[in-house]
Amino acid sequence: QIANTVWAYATVVHSSPKLFDKAAEVALLRLHDFNSQNLANTVWAYAVSNFPSNVEFGTHPELVNLIVSSVDNFDEKELFQLHQWNLWVREKIGKSLLPLHVSEHCLKIFSSSRFSYSILQSDVARALHSTGVAFKEDAILNSGYRIDLLVSIGEKEIVIEVDGPSHFIGRSKKQNGKTMLKHRQIRALDNLKVVSVPYWELHAIEEKFKG
Repeated sequence: QIANTVWAYATVVHSSPKLFDKAAEVALLRLHDFNSQNLANTVWAYAVSNFPSNVEFGTHPELVNLIVSSVDNFDEKELFQLHQWNLWVREKIGKSLLPLHVSEHCLKIFSSSRFSYSILQSDVARALHSTGVAFKEDAILNSGYRIDLLVSIGEKEIVIEVDGPSHFIGRSKKQNGKTMLKHRQIRALDNLKVVSVPYWELHAIEEKFKG
C-alpha cells in the first residue's frame, strides 16, 4: 500500500512531508517486496512531492541498486517514471545515479513517447503565427520533455504549454502532479521559462469573440 498511497498523494499534489518521511522509512525496510510498478510509482511520487527531507530516500544506494538490477522488468510507462525520478535526482544532487546505458535508455523511451496534438494547441499556434513570432511545435528539450510550443523572442526561448482539462485535478484550476513536475523540471534543468495557457482562458477568449 505504500506505493499506492504516495502515488495518490503526489497525483493530486497533496502536501504531507511527514507521511512521505514515514513512508520512506518503511519502504527501505521492504524494498525487495516491491515490484516494478511499486518502485516506479514510489520514486515518481517522491520526485513530484520534492520535499527536501526525502532526497536521502530518493538517492539511497539500496533503492538505486534495486532499480538498476531490475530495470529489464520495467515497462514503457514505468521507464517514463524512472526518467522523471532520474531528472529529480539531477535537480537535487547535480548528477544521475544510474549507469549511463540505463539513463540513456530511460531518456530514449521518455522522449519517444506518444503525444496528442490538441485543437487548443493548434489555436494558439495559429495566433502566434499571425503575429510573426518564431516558434517550433512539439519540440523535444535536452531533458527529454516534449513541449507544445517553443517560442523565440530575440535571443530568449520560452516554453508555452497549452494545458487542457487532463492537466488539472478534477474540475479545479489546480495543476495535477504530472503537469506540475513537468513544468518544474523544465525550469530547473532546461533553464527555460514555462508559460501555461489553461483551457478555460482560451475558452473565455473564444466566447468573448463570439459575443
